Amino acid sequence: MNIKFSLGKCKTRAAYSAKLQQKGKLDLIKIKNKYTLILETPLLLIIKLNNIEIIVHSHGELIFKRCSDLEWMEKAAQEIYEMGLK
Repeated sequence: MNIKFSLGKCKTRAAYSAKLQQKGKLDLIKIKNKYTLILETPLLLIIKLNNIEIIVHSHGELIFKRCSDLEWMEKAAQEIYEMGLK
């Protein structure tokens, strides 16, 4: 499955974010069961993958904290979207 998303630098924070190009919702329960969970709210999760914190919003945005490896972020986003997209 090839999910279309954009990956770019956040305008407001020193972080990168991935956004779905078409509307979609993420299944936070599926995602929290697969990754190391740091924080859970009804609208978002903070997970840890390879020592990188990722904020996962239910509306489909992923925010990568303190990471600059674009190739790794693309692969991680693809994996999360494939597993969590409803």
